[in-house]
Amino acid sequence: MPFCPNCRFEYQEGIEVCPDCGTDLVEELPEESGPLETVEFVLLKDLPSRLYAEMLKGALEKEGIACVVKGDDVGSMLGTYATTSPFSVTVWVDRNKLFKAKSIAQQILGDI
Repeated sequence: MPFCPNCRFEYQEGIEVCPDCGTDLVEELPEESGPLETVEFVLLKDLPSRLYAEMLKGALEKEGIACVVKGDDVGSMLGTYATTSPFSVTVWVDRNKLFKAKSIAQQILGDI
């Protein structure tokens, strides 16, 4: 079975390129060297709804910035998103990528 050397996922025979990251698949995963890197998350933005948080999360992940969306949101429980929510939703990012993440947030959401 082929594996993605970046994502480390296993795929069905016949698949040659990772559908997530576009990397050529390999027959065996290389050994992982050293301890896993830990990420320290810091608050990037407090947003009025999960809709904005998910939009921002998508843009951050596209740029390779690890992020987490936190918050109790009625929309996620109901399976819908709106532009406002009675609950706070926050986006947290890797401390080492905070400056770049702030720039992306400003481009995507402005002063929201």
